Amino acid sequence: MKTYLRQNRKGDTSIESIRYGYLHSNLKVKSTDLGAGSRWFGKGKRSVSKIMRRIGTPLKFSLIYSFLCKQTPAAIVLDLGTSLGVNTAYLGRQVRGKLYSFEGDPELLALAGKHLSQFPQLQLIEGDLDLTLPEVLKDLSSVDFVLMDANHQYEPTLTYFDAILPKLHDKSIVVIADIHWSGEMKMAWEKIKTRPEIGSTIDFFDCGVLFFQPATFKSHFVLEI
Repeated sequence: MKTYLRQNRKGDTSIESIRYGYLHSNLKVKSTDLGAGSRWFGKGKRSVSKIMRRIGTPLKFSLIYSFLCKQTPAAIVLDLGTSLGVNTAYLGRQVRGKLYSFEGDPELLALAGKHLSQFPQLQLIEGDLDLTLPEVLKDLSSVDFVLMDANHQYEPTLTYFDAILPKLHDKSIVVIADIHWSGEMKMAWEKIKTRPEIGSTIDFFDCGVLFFQPATFKSHFVLEI
C-alpha cells in the first residue's frame, strides 16, 4: 500500500481538479442531513468550499479506499455516503462491474452527479439509507467492497453493516470511515470487530478496515500511514 501511495501521491489529475474546484467554490447549498449532523455546520445553507474542507476526505485516504477496492473482485461496490463524490470517483476508477453510491442530501447529490456522469457503471441513489440500502441489497447476490461513510451513529452503523454482511464473501473488504469521530463510532467499531465472520482488521484511526478471509486467530492491527 505504501508503494501505491508513493506512486500516486498527487492523486488522479482529473479528480483532484474537481476537489480543487470545490475547495474554491463560492456556491452555497441547502443542508439536508439524515445522519449524525456536523460539528461545524448549523441549519440553513452551507458553503461548498467549507463542506469540502471540513468533511471531505483527505487525498491519502481517497487513495487508500481506491487501493483496497482494487484488491477485491470489484464487481459490486457500495459507497454509503456520496457527499460531493470525490471518493466515489476514485472508487469508480477501480470498479469492474457496478458501483452503487447512496446520498441523502439531494443538493450534494446533484453537484456530485455533474462530474460522476463519466462513470457509466455508477448508479446514484438518493434518499434515506434506511430505505434505499435494503432495496438495493435484495437484488444483489454478493458485494465485494463497501465504503461506509454516511450516518455516523452507533445503531445505524450496526444496522447497515448487518444488512450487508450476508452478501459478503472471503475476498470482500469493508471500510468504515471516521471510527474515532465520536464515542458512538468507537463503540460501533469495537462491536463490529467481534463478529465471527471477520478474519482481521486494520485501524488507520481515520478509518477501519475489515477483512473476511478466514483465519485461525483473529488479528487486529493499528497502523499509522
